[in-house]
This record gives sequence, structure tokens and C-alpha cells, in this order.
Amino acid sequence: MTSFNWAIMGPGSIADMFADALKPSQKGVLYAVVSRDINKAQAFADKYSADEASHKAEADGASHKADGAFYKADGTPPKAYGSYQQMLADPKVDVVYIATPQSLHFEQAKMCLEAGKHVLMEKPLTINAAQTEALIALAQEKQLLLQEGLWSRFMPCFEQVKLWLDEGRIGELQYICSDIGFAFGDREGHRLHNPALGGGALLDLGVYSITLSQCLMQEHPSEINAMSHFGNLQVDENTLVNMRYPSGRFAQFTCTIAAQASNSMTLMGSKGRIVLPYMFWNGNKASLQQEGVQDEVIEFAHRVNGFEYQIEEAMNMIEKNQVCSDFMPHGDSLAVMQTMDEIRRQIGLKFTPDAERI
Repeated sequence: MTSFNWAIMGPGSIADMFADALKPSQKGVLYAVVSRDINKAQAFADKYSADEASHKAEADGASHKADGAFYKADGTPPKAYGSYQQMLADPKVDVVYIATPQSLHFEQAKMCLEAGKHVLMEKPLTINAAQTEALIALAQEKQLLLQEGLWSRFMPCFEQVKLWLDEGRIGELQYICSDIGFAFGDREGHRLHNPALGGGALLDLGVYSITLSQCLMQEHPSEINAMSHFGNLQVDENTLVNMRYPSGRFAQFTCTIAAQASNSMTLMGSKGRIVLPYMFWNGNKASLQQEGVQDEVIEFAHRVNGFEYQIEEAMNMIEKNQVCSDFMPHGDSLAVMQTMDEIRRQIGLKFTPDAERI
């Protein structure tokens, strides 16, 4: 069986979830961690290392794990790099998971692809559609994986919802409503308040409503109407969006960094509805509701934390020499960015030239 050496770029809280989900994988191992701050990279690597005493149980050269820790092929803990170039020059790195702020995604993914590394990248793929288009072209030219890590798209919960829709369990789907967000207040220095980091509610939170509506509708919006409130920030605090699709169906959503939202999604059909409750993007529960019929509720217990699905799918795609997965194909990633570009145009959301450049 093929084994993959993973490197993590951006060792923060999201990377923690990724690393935890990678632990039980039989195909992947955390090989390296990179940050411009070598101390952060080393601390993250140390966190996922074991005591020196456990290294004596070394296997026959294959990557292995013990006591919940990672080991490379030579039995040592993950490497820590303080330079992107040094990590990318390491021929043992197969695939890079990028968990940095979205304003850095384009530049970092580009350097990884140019170095011959496969890429799994946190959502949104980039800041704008032009950047996404450029990365897709590069990945296809290099025949390397470029996968948007929109974790919800890989989860069993949403496959079940699509099955209910295909079976006509709620009749004809009419529209989807969702809202997503939290009151971040005036947390000084928070990345969501910083336009240089691609902050605001839309790109970080609204992307879930857009991409899941796209996935469940199986089409892209043909008409978009958006409005927003910026407050004292240079980013959108509250954004409301209505989307019409070519089929005549609708999706509407609100995303916020200023209010405690219900964080739920409801699909309305001619014969019933499907409710995805609190933190719908986590894919933990789906409820099929029809008049006069007892609700059908399915709960989904992730094997780890929900990141495992995209990790395994990424490695499967690399084995099959595919540049992306059908769960989140390049065409969908690009269409989502084009939708967000139009919303940004309507609400006047601008980022710094450095973040927008190609």
C-alpha cells in the first residue's frame, strides 16, 4: 500500500484538527510542519511526537505510529521547518496541507505546486476567482492534486441528504435557507477583522452556505442579490444573500461575525423539509420532516473529527492520478469563488492589493 508523507503549512487550531484526524490513517503520516516562526513549527511537531524511549520499536522502514504519535520512515518525530523553501526542497514531502489565512493561499499553493507537491488546502481555495483559475491551470499542467478542503463536502451526512433528495422524499426541492456566524466582538487582532487576511463573514463563513447549496442544488446561481453591514470594520460583519438558480429554485443565507446565529440549514420541498441543525457544516445530524409522519433523524458519528474524510479522499485521488475529487471538483471551487466575487462586488468588500494579486 502506498504511504504518503504529509507536511502541514500553518500550525494553528485548524491544523490541530487535521493532525488529529491523520493519526489513525493507515496511508498517511505527519512528516513535517512548517511555519515562518520556527518556534511555532517546533512546538506543533513536539505536540505530535512521542518520548524517545518509544522509538526502539522501529519497523522495517515504513512510516509508523505508536502511543498516538507520528513517526517518519526512519522512526523519528515530525520535522519542523522555519522556511517554506526548505520544506518544499525536501524530496520526502509528498503532499502539503495548507491551513493559513486565505489571503496567503494563492501564493503558498502556487509555490507547493511549482515544487511538485500535491496540495490539500483549507477553504476558501483563494481570495478571488482569478487566483483559483490560475491554480487550477497550474495543477492540471503539473498533474498534481489541488483539492479544496471544504470538509463538509466529503461527509456522509450530505451524501444522505442528496440521497433523500434523489428519492423525492421531500418532493420537489424549492429553496434552501441557512444562517451561519458567531459574535466575535472586538477581539483585537482577530484575523476575521483584518482585510489584509481576507477577513469578514463572507469568505470564512458564508462559503459554507454557498458551497453546500451548490452541492445540494447541483447547479450554480444565475442571479445574486446581496447586502451587507460593515460597521466600524473594513470587512463585512453581517451579509445577506439571495441566489436564484437556472431551475427557478432559490437559496438564501445570512453570514455574520457580529451575532450568534442559529447556524442551521433547512431544505424546503413540496412534500416536506430536511433540517440540518446547529453547526450544520459539521455534518453531525440530518432530520427528514414530513407532515403527518414521524421525523426520520440520522446522526453521524465521525470516526475522529470530520477531517478524516477529506484526508483519505485526497490520498485516494493521488493514487488514481486525479487532480481533484468529484466530491469537490475544480469547477465547483471556481463557481463558488465567482459567486463570492459577485457578492463582494455588490457589497463593496475589498481586500489589500497584496491579497488580491495573481
